[in-house]
Amino acid sequence: MEAAVLTEERSSGKSKKKKTGGIIIAFILMMIVLTLFSNTILEYSLPRVSAERPSFGGLSFKVNGTGTVESAEEVKVLAEYGAWPVEEVEVEVGDKVKKGQALIRFDTSAAEEQIEAEQLNYEKQQIALEKLQTSYKEAKQVFDDKLAAGFRRDMESAQLDLDAQKRKIDRLREEISKYSVLTSSEEGTVTEVLAAVGATVAPGSAVVNLKKTSTSFEFKADVTNEQAKRLKAGDSIKITVPSLDDAVFEVKIKSVGTKKPDKQEGQQNNPGGGQQENTDQKEIIAVLKDKRLQGGETGDFEWSKKAGSEQEPEILVPNSAIRESNEDGKFVYVVSEKEGSLGKEYYIRKVKLTVKESDAEYTEVKDGISPADFVVTSSNKAIEEGKRVLVTDEEENGSE
Repeated sequence: MEAAVLTEERSSGKSKKKKTGGIIIAFILMMIVLTLFSNTILEYSLPRVSAERPSFGGLSFKVNGTGTVESAEEVKVLAEYGAWPVEEVEVEVGDKVKKGQALIRFDTSAAEEQIEAEQLNYEKQQIALEKLQTSYKEAKQVFDDKLAAGFRRDMESAQLDLDAQKRKIDRLREEISKYSVLTSSEEGTVTEVLAAVGATVAPGSAVVNLKKTSTSFEFKADVTNEQAKRLKAGDSIKITVPSLDDAVFEVKIKSVGTKKPDKQEGQQNNPGGGQQENTDQKEIIAVLKDKRLQGGETGDFEWSKKAGSEQEPEILVPNSAIRESNEDGKFVYVVSEKEGSLGKEYYIRKVKLTVKESDAEYTEVKDGISPADFVVTSSNKAIEEGKRVLVTDEEENGSE
């Protein structure tokens, strides 16, 4: 009887131990499941960042833009005579003209009326001289030498006045013949017409500006002040002209200078009517020589330069990784790796930088980071120093 009781107690104790063990195992499994679940939820809430290690090399600088091909030589057609108003302007901007072609016709009606008046005076003086000649002959016939001498002096004076009057008429006629039509001194294209119908043009002032026809042309393009800092005379550039079947010209920059505004821009910006330089832009000029060019073509230019050398590579960081604040200046976020309960965990660390310069893609870093650092280039959420993140494409970016 006692043996049966002992056997029953032992069986009961084993059952309790087994039950307790099962509860403990279930609890541990539940904790593992909850931990995995919580980590999964946490990972979904963490910012996802892309990161990469800095590279070695040199910066590549590029400047490109669009410009216009122009005749290299500008000719100013000057007014030689300024007494008459403009009657007709025979050319417009963009017209192609030949040497000797009429550009401006002046109204010479006032000069022609003056010639008629001077011609009438000449005829009157001629009649007066003829009267003196008759009187002189009569005085000689009556042997009045004293009277004849007086008439002779009057005749000589009248003849001088008559000669002067003839020269005056001839000069007026020559002026009309020579200056009534202003012709082109060169073959070229009209770039500016400064004369207006009815206006009088001052002698020596430009009336029409021409771009002289030539095989030598200038390519002019606008660049920003920042771009101009990298460019200098003598640098090689490539110019592509689409209208010439994408012909490529490899030429050297002739000059880099402040862009001069055209006349209309200058008048709008300056109440006084004078031209003002545009300090926000520069202009590059290069010489092109090709028989196919006529002037007015549009071209695309490109300048490139590789900084540094292969012997002395620099640490380069993508521009997308560079951040800046008033407090810290320029800095990057670096991914730090720690071992967590379920494996590797990644945290953000802020690193201040000293940078040299940048090109379109990379920034050259003087100090602050090393090639082993893992630099954040983008994130889907805001990130902060010390906060945990999830790094995408770890193996591709080099984090193993």
